[in-house]
Amino acid sequence: MNKKYFYNFFPNEDEFLIASIWDDISLCLDIDYPVYGSIFLPPQVCLKLREVCKFIDIDIHKVGLTPESEKQLVVFTPKNFDSSLLDKVVTYFKIDASNKFKILHHKDFLGAIMSLGLKRETLGDIIVKNNIAYCVAINDIFNIIKDNLCQINTIPINISNISPSEIPPLEFKEIICTVSSLRLDSIVSSIVNSSRNISTELIENGEVFINYNVEKSKNKIIAMTSIITIRKRGKFILEKNLGENKKGKVKILIRQYI
Repeated sequence: MNKKYFYNFFPNEDEFLIASIWDDISLCLDIDYPVYGSIFLPPQVCLKLREVCKFIDIDIHKVGLTPESEKQLVVFTPKNFDSSLLDKVVTYFKIDASNKFKILHHKDFLGAIMSLGLKRETLGDIIVKNNIAYCVAINDIFNIIKDNLCQINTIPINISNISPSEIPPLEFKEIICTVSSLRLDSIVSSIVNSSRNISTELIENGEVFINYNVEKSKNKIIAMTSIITIRKRGKFILEKNLGENKKGKVKILIRQYI
């Protein structure tokens, strides 16, 4: 695969990011040894990379807070490389801000970490539960956070290493929707509980994403297990087609990330 063909897989992504990924892939092919990425990639790039690597003689391994996490750090390896031999390049940790007076949210933890002058892409996803943030970061970045972050919104904190098994699972709210068809506009209308005109407007304005890519075709038929993200409305998984009711409409089970 040449460089131009590779770039064509990522027409809407940052050119410097894609150039960096291409350099990592090229180096892996040249030295026939694992090459570790230095940032957590956005989900749409990770999805396309897995597709691209089918045409290249290398494997791709992803590391995130959980296997389902959006942001993933990637490692390129020669084909059939023993993954147990890979270096541990990230640290899983928790920021414990337990207190009796104030409830902290995702934005509070992220804002405090970013105030240290770090780049967002050096940190993976964050799950917050009961005033504790569960995080993953590149080893050097973790050390900076541990040495310099002392409080979140005046709340004293404790930072400690954890194992991946200690990370709580993602939580979902189950929704059963009845739609006239599996067209995107029909599904979005049901999710946001609005008219078809409003759902069409959201789609045409580029506020609806299918598997993390903007989708502007209201007529697109959406497959089960697809992830629908609606800007400022949330993220949803089309979990299961429950069949038609007596009026010929389709019932679908949707899980909303909470």
